[in-house]
Amino acid sequence: MQTTVSDVISFDGIGLHSGRFVRVAIHPADANTGIQFRRIDITESRQTISAHPDNVEEARLCTRIANEDGVRLETVEHIMAAFAGLGVDNALVHIDKGEAPILDGSSLPVVEAILRAGLTTLPARRRTLVVTAPVTVEHGGGWARVEPASGLEIEAEIDFEDQAIGRQGFHYFHGDGSFLRDLAAARTFCQMRDVAAMQNAGLALGGSLSNAVVVENGEILNEGGLRMPREFVRHKILDCLGDLYLLGMMMRGKVTASRPGHAMCAKLIRTLWHSPDCYQIIEEGIVADHSHGYTMPEVAAAAAV
Repeated sequence: MQTTVSDVISFDGIGLHSGRFVRVAIHPADANTGIQFRRIDITESRQTISAHPDNVEEARLCTRIANEDGVRLETVEHIMAAFAGLGVDNALVHIDKGEAPILDGSSLPVVEAILRAGLTTLPARRRTLVVTAPVTVEHGGGWARVEPASGLEIEAEIDFEDQAIGRQGFHYFHGDGSFLRDLAAARTFCQMRDVAAMQNAGLALGGSLSNAVVVENGEILNEGGLRMPREFVRHKILDCLGDLYLLGMMMRGKVTASRPGHAMCAKLIRTLWHSPDCYQIIEEGIVADHSHGYTMPEVAAAAAV
């Protein structure tokens, strides 16, 4: 059945790219509301931007959504991944800037906040997008393919010159607590040599070692190193999961990606959505809500890995 958060969840932090302080409040929502973001700093036009493929815009180094009035919101991928990972179907997200806060660079702080509040089951069946035929896209020297599968799977491979990252892959199977165990704590990352270029382009103005893994000449600059093996590719899959949830519902299918990024994921979900012969939307029966299997000790263990 569909779910929503049981209480208002509030948190704040710095926007990764804007460097501005941001406040967020996640409110419970009725069944069939979906995930809706509301720019409470906007008064002269429509504030609300729904998580929907037609609202996804191509952006550099983040996920951007926009409504018909041109109101935009960036860097929503980690919040969306937390919703997808915990099975949150409906929520109203109030935010007072044009970019969500980066927090620690992963979905873990949002996951912790949702688990403290708990989830409420709603009297409506969950909808799922079931892939029935393959769809493939290419972007920036990489590619992504989605095809039929019995559940949600994401398999990705990345390849970076810096040997601290190198070439690595991971195959994620969604369910049975796998999000918390395999993805939630994986942080965003960058190479030190790219920082100046990003900041000159007006990006990563709020980036620091407290919210990103930074590598230079084969070394990880963060105190304590990585949280988990292959954290880099796991974070790419976390981003992909959050981007996929912009379909407005969970997907049943397998995504395989080489050198994935937000622009590629945006292209994939838009292409899939506008290929109606390649999927069907079903209403689920009573399905397992894996979020209820998580405990705060498990969250703490994931953060400490």
